[in-house]
Amino acid sequence: MKLAQLWQTTAFRQAALYSAFLIAAVALALGSVYVATVGAIERQTAATIAAEVQGLSEQFRAGGLTRLARTIERRSRAAGGASSIYMLVDADLRSVAGNLDRWPDAAPENGSFAFRLLVTEGQGSRRAVAESFRLPGGYRLLVGRDAEDLELVRGRFRAAILWVGGGALLFGLGAGLLLARRVLARVARAAQAGERIAAGQLERRLPTGGSGDEFDRLAESVNGMMDRIEGLMRAMRIATDSISHDLRRPLTRLRARLELAEGDPETVGAAVEEVDRTVKILDNLIRIARAEAGDQTVAFAPTDIAALVEDAADLYRPLAEAEGLSFEVVTEAMVRPVERQLLAQAVANLIDNAIKYAPPDVGLIRVTLRARPDGRAEIAVTDNGSGIPEADRERATARFVRLEPSRGGEGAGLGLSLAAAVMRLHKGDLILGDAGPGLVARLLL
Repeated sequence: MKLAQLWQTTAFRQAALYSAFLIAAVALALGSVYVATVGAIERQTAATIAAEVQGLSEQFRAGGLTRLARTIERRSRAAGGASSIYMLVDADLRSVAGNLDRWPDAAPENGSFAFRLLVTEGQGSRRAVAESFRLPGGYRLLVGRDAEDLELVRGRFRAAILWVGGGALLFGLGAGLLLARRVLARVARAAQAGERIAAGQLERRLPTGGSGDEFDRLAESVNGMMDRIEGLMRAMRIATDSISHDLRRPLTRLRARLELAEGDPETVGAAVEEVDRTVKILDNLIRIARAEAGDQTVAFAPTDIAALVEDAADLYRPLAEAEGLSFEVVTEAMVRPVERQLLAQAVANLIDNAIKYAPPDVGLIRVTLRARPDGRAEIAVTDNGSGIPEADRERATARFVRLEPSRGGEGAGLGLSLAAAVMRLHKGDLILGDAGPGLVARLLL
């Protein structure tokens, strides 16, 4: 994997960013400890030197130069190879007392300074800090401490910061590389599936890892979308195949009747009915397509559902009475936001189906509207006809499906399909049940 490709992955960039934050946090923590520790040592060293200077100043005031020299010699012998440093020199920088071989070149006349302390027997040098003073008579005094331990502490802190920072960087980059490889592998599998889908294999789906992570949720969402698209495409293919069959017959009859019409009003009237039937099929197909596509132009508005149901029933009441059917309508007052025209068409389709399949003269059609305990509105159309077997109820809502013995009828198999599509548009359900005998079709809003 090339570095440019690696850096383009979100996982690697995030891991690198987290590593930078981790390194910064570690550096800040170690830096705080470093400042606190080194500062404490430096303050302790300065306090020790100040105490030594105070003590020697008292000796000088009490006994002059002679007593100061004796005190320095005594303290130098007591210090031995320890960390205390003393030196008293004359105006020519010749040693009078102390444990240094020579006066440091870096020493000012008065003030603090740091220098390298030469160690005997070829052991190199060590860092030291000191204060120098000019005394009466041109004499100069130096009091200091060995600060090599402070240098060791500083060096160890620097090394720790480098090692921990470097380790965090390597860990972050390694984690980023691992995550990037895993992410790219999943993306590659998803891309391959997407390419096959784009090539026309609509049955393909994005792979899931089973972990339920964000990639799985995204894949499940896309797969659900593809299930819907595949269903629509299948329905479109079925519709295309069925339209050629269902429209060919009325159009062929229309052509034949028009050829034989020769001014016969009855024949022309029959031809007009065939045209109207064909237009109705096309209108229903358009309505179904709009409903299933979730048409954004569909306007929902608060609607008196009882009035809508009663209007649809009044439209079909004369037809039911002509067939000798009993027709009953029971509604409850309620207002819901719906697309009035589509919902009215769905109710009308259910009533029309019930009238077709109810037995003449003894048939009963019952249309009800009620509020269910779950808060949904239920529009039910019940007949006492032959009903639909339970195994065929799901298939009955597909387009151009006409169950036996209705194939010989005038319908195109779109009534229940339109009602189901309208319910999907309203986030509702079409439920077909057994009326014992007959069918009960429920629209649940």
